[in-house]
Formats: sequence, structure tokens, C-alpha cells
Amino acid sequence: MRPAKLIFAPARGIIFPCPEGSGQETMKRLIVNADDFGWSEAVTCGIIQGRREGILTSTTLMANLPGSEAALERARREAPDLAIGLHLVLTEGRPLAGRDAAWLTDPAGEFIRSLPALSRLVRTSTDAQEAVEAEWDAQVRWALERGLRPTHLDSHKHVHLMPVLLPIAVELALRYDIPAIRTTAEIKLAGLARLLPREWTWQDRLRQRLLAWMGRRWGRHAQQRVREAGLATTDWFFGVRATGGISPDVLLQLLRHAPEGTGELMVHPGLAETQPGRPTRLARSRPLELAALCDGRIREATREMGWTLVNFKDLHHE
Repeated sequence: MRPAKLIFAPARGIIFPCPEGSGQETMKRLIVNADDFGWSEAVTCGIIQGRREGILTSTTLMANLPGSEAALERARREAPDLAIGLHLVLTEGRPLAGRDAAWLTDPAGEFIRSLPALSRLVRTSTDAQEAVEAEWDAQVRWALERGLRPTHLDSHKHVHLMPVLLPIAVELALRYDIPAIRTTAEIKLAGLARLLPREWTWQDRLRQRLLAWMGRRWGRHAQQRVREAGLATTDWFFGVRATGGISPDVLLQLLRHAPEGTGELMVHPGLAETQPGRPTRLARSRPLELAALCDGRIREATREMGWTLVNFKDLHHE
């Protein structure tokens, strides 16, 4: 078992000293991770643009989707310094494990898209839990067979943080020497409500509040379990409550008020879809998030406020 104590090595980061006499050093390091790599050509291209022109440092690949192989090839050609992890999937597309994942699929062989239905299934069926392990194992092996060494694991709709599924994700990370796992210990950002899109209804705002509350609850539990297993994770996280609403103003507020240490900002950028794709409420917001990440004011503010942009490879064990 790896040592459970976690430190953050300054190999690529800037160290900011504490006030004299504190005897400690502080860091302000930020991972900017784009979910859904391989979702579509427009999303893949947007993520690569976010790395080349903006503050994006990391992404996570949906290995079971048809666009995943093309996404990997494009990243190697156009953004070889883009850190890539795995976005474990249980509610989108078709499984890679075939019949071993049949407990998780509908009659057409597609994953059951309903998150509540998945939650009920895995909480009540050991067969479904075994299917999850087989499917996630297949997704990791798919990446390894194509030469990708994932920097970390996270998941579509954060399903790896379900208490019944977290042990599976931890075991996979240990089995395949994947050093880090996302945990959604989401910070509460002052003044965020007034910065979210004006077109959001009260139902939209309530939904995101509830999701952030659940993410925070699961994330704090997962943070402890991940570190006890000797794996790396961040000190804090932001992005659930503002999913679909990341703007320059939100980014500036985060840069001003986020705590020290190493944090993750979750984003969902992409180009505008030119043809109908997979149904998602993020279709309209992806280009807006990409524009925010590539905004020159944000890059300048990141430097001026002392943030160092890093990725999950910069998290180290003692």
C-alpha cells in the first residue's frame, strides 16, 4: 500500500512564502479540467483550443464513446502537453465490457441514462456492482492499450463518488497505477448567485444548489478515503454549482476568493455544434465557457493573483 500522507511537490509550481515566522509555505495552484473529451468533434476541438489558447490544463476522456479514439489522436497532434485522465462512464453510450455490463443497460444495449435509476440499481444489486467494476476496468484497459497513461480518474455525473462505487474507483486506480482521483469538496464562492446566467430559472438554480450540496457531501467523504488509500486528490474543488454558467466574471471571482492549496476547476467547453449530437443541456453554454477560458483578462488575472496552473500529474506522494 502506498503511504497515505499527501504532499504537493513544487516541481512545476511557484512557492509563495507565508508571513515571516509561520514556519510554513503556501501555494496557490489551480487545475482547470475539461470534462467530456470525445463527446463530439465540437467538444474535442473546443477542449484542445482551450489548452492552446486559454487556461485549460487538463481533460478527461470518455473512453466508451465513438469519438474517443479521434480525440486522443487529435490531442497528440495538436496539444501534446494536454494532461488526459479518464471520465468513467455509466450513463452515456454503450458499454465496452459487452455482456459483462448487461445489468447496466436498456434493451437496446445502451447505458440507462437515468441517474436515480442507476443509483437504485447499484445500491441494491451486487450483480450491478460487479458490472460496474467490469465496465470501468474495460474503459481503463481501452485507454492503456492505446498508449494513454491516465493522469487521474473522475466520472460522468460524478458517479464514482457514490459511496457504493467509490471503492471500485479506488481499487482500479491502485490496480493500474493511476495516481489521482477527483473529489468534489466544492467550496462555497461568495457572490456566486448574482454571477450565474440571468436566464436560469429558479428551478435551474435550485437544481445546481442541490447538486453542489450532494457533491460537497460525497466529495469530503471521498477526499478522506482517497488519501487513506495513498492516492492524490486536490484540497478543494469548484464547478458543480456553476456547471453551464462559467463566465469571465465567475472565473475572476474564483481567482479572487478561492483558498490556498491546490484546487480543481471543472469546466465544460466546446465549439458550437453544427449538427445534432447527443442530448445535453450544455450545448449552448459550451462555447461561452470556451470563450471565458480563452479570455485574455483571465490569463492576466491568473498571473497577477499568483496562481500557478498545473494538472493532476503535479500532485505527488511523499
